Amino acid sequence: KQWYQRRVAITAGVGENNGIPVVNPMLRDPQRVLANAPVMGYDDEFVTDGMKHFDVIMLGVNMKGWHLTAFELLERLSHVYHMSEIWAFAGKKYKKVAKRVEVDSELCDCVRDIDSNGLSKYLQLTAFQIRYPGITSGNTTVTDAYLGGFLDYHISYGLEERPKNIVKSLMSFDFSGTDEELIEDVVNNLVDEAGFEAEEHDIYEEMKHSREHWEWCKEELKGLLTPQLVYDTALFMHCQLNVQKQF
Repeated sequence: KQWYQRRVAITAGVGENNGIPVVNPMLRDPQRVLANAPVMGYDDEFVTDGMKHFDVIMLGVNMKGWHLTAFELLERLSHVYHMSEIWAFAGKKYKKVAKRVEVDSELCDCVRDIDSNGLSKYLQLTAFQIRYPGITSGNTTVTDAYLGGFLDYHISYGLEERPKNIVKSLMSFDFSGTDEELIEDVVNNLVDEAGFEAEEHDIYEEMKHSREHWEWCKEELKGLLTPQLVYDTALFMHCQLNVQKQF
């Protein structure tokens, strides 16, 4: 309930034209990035956030090309719950940011200029990495397979922050093209050196070590939830959503 209240506090009065760009969850659609975050469609007849999240994932679990196709069900659920953690932390920070940062400030102008600050490029790259896990790894065993088009299969890989070595290449990369037109250029020019190893997915073996695996995964998720991420999320939401209300 506290998480839901914090999210409502941020998004109150926000409609479909909210100006929050996101990766398109329909991974086979030609449009990789949406200009407005879609309404999640939570079932309000459920009281708990957990059931609302679970319902959204289960409704799309057999839909081809929907959401995180390279992830198994538990991984998709952990992603949704992890995002709710970000919302909860950002909700706390949002109130403080709203008091200290004016919507018409130079800082907010910079935050909203997503073409210059790199956010639009980052979203395009993230879309490719979700659609084609390992596409920027430099691992030819994986990348050669993608030259043939969209693939739906499971790949296990670590949770890592995006390396800084591709920032210059990313900012100059032209994403104006279809997946088919750009895959080869992404493979060749946006190698991030993050490391990638495709593994055969053995669900029964994972179940034997599920406690140990989760302990590792939990620490990785906590490590990604940095104060900078929370602040940046709260700041962007404040600057973007409130300017939408002004105009």
